Amino acid sequence: MSEVYIFGHKHPDNDSILSAVMLSQLYNQLDDGNHYVPKRLGGMPEESAAILKSWDIPFPEYLDEIPAPADGEEPQKVILVDHNEEIQSVHGLANADVIGVVDHHRIANFSTTKPIAFITLPWGSTATIVLYLFHCYDIQPTVAQLSCLLSAMMTDMVMMKSPTTTDIDRQLIQNIGEILGLDPVDFGMNIFTNRATDKYEPEQMVAHDIKAFMINGKRVFIGQYETVDKSIALDRLPELREAMEDFRRAKNADTVVLAVTDIMEEGSQILMTGDKSVPERGLGIKDVYEGVWMPGVLSRKKQIAAPILAAAEH
Repeated sequence: MSEVYIFGHKHPDNDSILSAVMLSQLYNQLDDGNHYVPKRLGGMPEESAAILKSWDIPFPEYLDEIPAPADGEEPQKVILVDHNEEIQSVHGLANADVIGVVDHHRIANFSTTKPIAFITLPWGSTATIVLYLFHCYDIQPTVAQLSCLLSAMMTDMVMMKSPTTTDIDRQLIQNIGEILGLDPVDFGMNIFTNRATDKYEPEQMVAHDIKAFMINGKRVFIGQYETVDKSIALDRLPELREAMEDFRRAKNADTVVLAVTDIMEEGSQILMTGDKSVPERGLGIKDVYEGVWMPGVLSRKKQIAAPILAAAEH
C-alpha cells in the first residue's frame, strides 16, 4: 500500500483545491490498496475553505516540497490535478513518482519514464473531469461532493460566461442543479459575492491567483483578480502597479501580466510590467498606465495565456 499525494498548482484556486480533494475521495472509495491524500501548494481560497468547512471536510495540508527519497526508499507517488507544467508544480517534483495527471490545460514539457494515467480534456474545469470520472467508475457522488464540484465548476468557468465552457460542462452543471434542487447560477453568484477578495490588499490581488510560464526561456507570470467591481482594484492603481513590480523582482521574473476581471461587466482590465513585448503582441494591445479594457475577456487560459504563448512562437 502506498500513500499517494494529489495536488493542484501553486497559488491554488478553487478548482485546484476542490478537484484534489474530490479526486482523493473518489480514489479512496475505489479502494485499490493505496491511500490518496489531498495536498495544497499555497493558501486556501476563501470559497474553498467555506464549502469544505460547511460539509465538515478536512482542509488539504500544505505541501512545501518533495525531498529526494532516502537510500532504499521508494519515491513519493503523486497525481497532479489542474496543471502539468513543472514550473507551476511543487518544489522537488523531479524527486516524485508521477503516476497520474487530471487536467484541462495545455500539455507543456511533460514526460515520464513509464506509462501513467494521463487524463486531459478540453473542458471548462478540472472539476468537470473529476465528476466525469465518478460516472466512469459508476460511483454516485454524495450531496457534499456534488456541492464541492459545482462550486469549483462555477468559479473556474466564471458562472458559465467563460469561453472555456463547453456543452458538456453546461449539461453536467444542469444535472447537478436538478439533483441538488438549486439554480447553479444563483449558487455560483453567492460564491462570488461572498468572496473576501474585495478586501484584498494590492499584493494579494497580484499573487492570489497567478501562474508561471516559461516562454522562450523567460519567466512570465499571468495573474487574474476576479471581482464584481473592478473599481475596487483600479482605485488603488499606483499601489497595484507597485505590487506587480515587487512581485516580478521577488520571483526573478521577466514579465508579469495581471487581468482584473469584472464578472458583472464581463471583461478584464489588463496591466503589465517588465518585458511587455510578447504579451502586447499576443493580446494586440499596448500597455498604458491605467491598463487596457478588453471586453469579453474572462478566461486566462484561453483568452490571455493562449495568445501570449502563440505570439512567442512567431
